[in-house]
Amino acid sequence: NMNTLKKYIIFSTFALFSAGVWAEKVITLTNGEWPPYVSENLKHYGVASHIVSEAFALEGITVKYVFLPWKRAYAEAESGKYNGSLVWSRRTDREESFYFSDTLITGQSVFFHLKSFSFNWQSYDDLVDLAIGGSLGYVYKIQGHPRIKIKRAPSDDMNFKKLLVGRIDIFPSDVDAGYSTINAHLTPEKANLITHHPRAYNVAYYQLILSKKIEKNILKLLIS
Repeated sequence: NMNTLKKYIIFSTFALFSAGVWAEKVITLTNGEWPPYVSENLKHYGVASHIVSEAFALEGITVKYVFLPWKRAYAEAESGKYNGSLVWSRRTDREESFYFSDTLITGQSVFFHLKSFSFNWQSYDDLVDLAIGGSLGYVYKIQGHPRIKIKRAPSDDMNFKKLLVGRIDIFPSDVDAGYSTINAHLTPEKANLITHHPRAYNVAYYQLILSKKIEKNILKLLIS
C-alpha cells in the first residue's frame, strides 16, 4: 500500500552505532529505474528514495542519487565509490559486502501473462515448458530451478512488449512495479490485454544497502 509506505517517512529514525560516525553531511547512493519504488523521473525519485531521503534528513544528512543500470549501480556501491544503493533484497553473498537497513519495501512477485493465455501453476515444475521473460541485472527466484530457462531483455517494458506479441508466455515481476511499467509504456488498450496470476511466487523485502568498504557506513535504518 503506497499510502502506508509514505507514512513511514514520518516515523523514520536512524540509530548510529558510534557517535559522530557521520562527519560529512552529504552521502551519495546509487539508484535505478524501478517505478513506483525508485526512478529518476518520479517525484522524490520514487517512494523508496523518499523514505531514505527523509530518514537521513532527520539526522541532518542530505542524500544525493546517481542513477545507473542495475549491475553497475550494485558494483560501484560495492567497490566503495559510492556509499550504498537502493533497493536490494538480503542475500548471503550480498551481506559479505554490505550493511542492510530494515525493510523499506515489501514486494510480492507474480507472473504476468496475456488474458488470452490460459495459465495456472502449482509449482515451478509447471513452468518448465513456458517461454519466460526476464530483465538483465535481475535475479529471479525461479532461475534456481534446473529446467527453467529465462529469456533476458534489457528492461521490464521490453518484456511486456514481448508478452504482447507472443515472444514470451509469462513475465515474473513485482506486482506494483509491473503495473507501473505497463501503464507508463503501453496504451490503455494494450495494457488491458495483460493480467497476472494471483498467487505470488515470491515475497521480497527490499532494503537500503551500505558498503562495508566505507567505515562510516556502520549505521542502521529503522522504519517504525
